Amino acid sequence: MRPGSYSLSRDIRATLLRVIAYMGGLGILAIAAVGFLRTPAVVVAIGPSPQPQWIKVAQPHPAFELAMPELATSPFEYAILRRIADSARKDVLTWGEADGRGIYVMLEIYRAGSPSERFIDAASEIAARILAFSVTDDVKPAGQIATKFGAVPLIDFAIAARGGERRCLGFAQPFEEPAMQISGWYCSPHQEVVDRATLACLLDRLTILSAGGDSRLDALFARAEIDRNFCGRRDPILAATPERAAPIPSPYRPRLRNARLREHIELH
Repeated sequence: MRPGSYSLSRDIRATLLRVIAYMGGLGILAIAAVGFLRTPAVVVAIGPSPQPQWIKVAQPHPAFELAMPELATSPFEYAILRRIADSARKDVLTWGEADGRGIYVMLEIYRAGSPSERFIDAASEIAARILAFSVTDDVKPAGQIATKFGAVPLIDFAIAARGGERRCLGFAQPFEEPAMQISGWYCSPHQEVVDRATLACLLDRLTILSAGGDSRLDALFARAEIDRNFCGRRDPILAATPERAAPIPSPYRPRLRNARLREHIELH
């Protein structure tokens, strides 16, 4: 009887070992299967790059224009950026290069995607926009200038340029109706102080070509034209700008000519 019982116990132990090995194999296969099934989810999560917040329009049709003799020889670029989330739009006009030679000017007309959008103060606005530059003198308020868009706050700063430093005057002017902002900066070639009258003239020369069906934008520029200073001269004949290049006839001149004609007839 002992040999039989011994054989039975040995068979039981062998069977248990095989069962344990089999279960261990199944466990390894299960772990591998879970890992395989989870792998595509990880690839989807980190594979595609996120879409950019702003999309640059391939062939922009300018909605604004700014013609100024001081900028005639500087390289010019007009760009339009659209935000997919809310259809906000930026029209960006630039002359020159930040690290190049000569004048460097950037002008941005930002139309908000939502009427409830609020804008930050001018100093914070400019500081956030020049992070990509080598700033050599931090931003600081520099008073304001009178323009056809009202009193525009100025921000003084300096950036590194080829062969030295250039001084700049930044500006940011928000509007409520429509919700938009005109901002940018004017940088001199070197360390020369930017002429405030030149900057005010630049903003006065900004004109609209197409509002894209936005009557509020048309109305804003129409109201601004009433307060236009014509680059320091109220007389449009003496300081004609591109959209008013031809002299505007005075309504009083025909009356004066008619009076002289009647006087000449009466004398004869």
